Order: sequence, then structure tokens, then C-alpha cells
Amino acid sequence: MLEYLKNALKITNENFIIVLPFVIFYILLNLYLGYTKYMLDTLLEAFIAILTITFMFAVFLAGWNYMVKKSVELSKKVFVFDEEAVKAHLGLIKTFPTGVGKYFLSYVGVIFIFVLLLILISKVIFYFGINFIGKVDFSAEQITALTSSTKGLLDFVENLPPEQYIILAKWNMLLMAASFVFSYLLMFWMPEIVYKTKNPLIALFKGIVKLFKKPLKSLGLFLLITLINFVLSFVMTFTLLFPLLYFLFAAIYLYYIVYVIVLIFSYYENEFVNDAEEN
Repeated sequence: MLEYLKNALKITNENFIIVLPFVIFYILLNLYLGYTKYMLDTLLEAFIAILTITFMFAVFLAGWNYMVKKSVELSKKVFVFDEEAVKAHLGLIKTFPTGVGKYFLSYVGVIFIFVLLLILISKVIFYFGINFIGKVDFSAEQITALTSSTKGLLDFVENLPPEQYIILAKWNMLLMAASFVFSYLLMFWMPEIVYKTKNPLIALFKGIVKLFKKPLKSLGLFLLITLINFVLSFVMTFTLLFPLLYFLFAAIYLYYIVYVIVLIFSYYENEFVNDAEEN
């Protein structure tokens, strides 16, 4: 596993150009969301906005995931001259449109399937939580305070009665467990599409099957990713009051997201593509 971590770090650093589409997409998405916040007056406009956001995600995921795949492949090439290596790494940006052309429809399907799964699982979690945990009664004032700021959240938790605090803690554990399982089952969905199966529904099932072909290694990889993510998220909560420090950790977290995707693709290629070809 250590070899995968080191290799993914090397690939990410050598092909830092793959961060560019991620940053551009993040900026464009936030600009569009800011625009739509004040412009949605009818159901038709809301539908158009949802469709636009769906297509934006599909374009980004198709092009970017293909770039990541190509960066992993490029890491195996040996270059005689540094100039050739730099040119090849920077040239990865040219593969983005190719990825969009190949996988756009696949990722449109991914988004729709993901939303449907999210709705279904949310209903299951809600049913389970209400029947086996109970519900926390929120007043309108509490909900406003809860969502307004970090201080509002802390004040809300401190003022909860003990029995309500226990129920809220159980709900939190349920949501964390469900999120963990859901994310784990989807870990190989993206690479499965660009490496093996364009059909998003079949790719979902094949990705899950691959998790259980090498369960200990796959679970170990996911646990490591989750642990690092938890640590970074925990640290970032303490930087909210310091804008410069928060910006620094936000940049680190952005790099970490890119690194994780490279790590998963690199692991997938070595465990399920190269091994299959050798066998």
C-alpha cells in the first residue's frame, strides 16, 4: 500500500496540470450557482438550471477522469530528455476534450443514477432512524441558528436536553456509517467507466464486484483515505477564524482530492487492468 501512496504522489506532482480543470470547474460552478440563486422564478427556469448543472458535472467528470487515467499511463513512460517529459505532462490538457467525447453520456447516466441512489438511501436511513432511534424536535429558531454559523451550531448542541443529545449523537453515527458504506461501494465506479465499461449501471455493479475480489486491500485503501480526510477536515474547522490559514488548508484539501482520485485510479489500473492482462 505504501508503494501506491508514493506512486500516486509522484504522478500528482509530475502531472500538476490535472488540477487546472478541477479549479476551473469549481469556479464556474460557484459562479453559476451564485447567478441562479437570484434568477429562478419559474419551474422551467429551475429545470433548466438543474439540467445545466448536470451537464456541467458530466463534462467535467468525463474529461477530467480521462485525464487522470492518461496521467497514470504516462507515469509508466520513460523519457530521454526532460523537455520531452514536460511537454508530455503539459499535453495532458489536450486529452480533456477526448474524454468528454468518449464518456459524456456515461457520466450523465452516473449523475442520474447517483441522485436516485441518494434519494433511495436517504429514505431508508430516515425510516430506520425514526423507527429505531427517534427524532429530535427542532424549532424554527433552532434551525436558523443551527445553519447560520459554527457558533450557532455549538450553542444549539450545548442547549439540547440530555436525551435529545443522545438521539442526535445516534443520528450522527447512523449518517456517518451510511456515508462510509455508500462511498466505499462507489469507490471504483469512476475508473471502471474509463477503463472497462461505458454503461454506468453495469459499471456500478462491476465496480462493487471488484471491491470484494480483493476486500482487505480495497478496504485498507478506503480506510486510509477516510482517515486522512477526517484529519484534514478536523484541522480545517479550526482555521475558519483565520482567513489566510483557512485559504492555505483549502488549497491543501484541493490537492488532497486530486491526489485521492489519482491514487484510486492508479490502484485500479495496477490491480484490475495490469494484473488481468498479465494473467
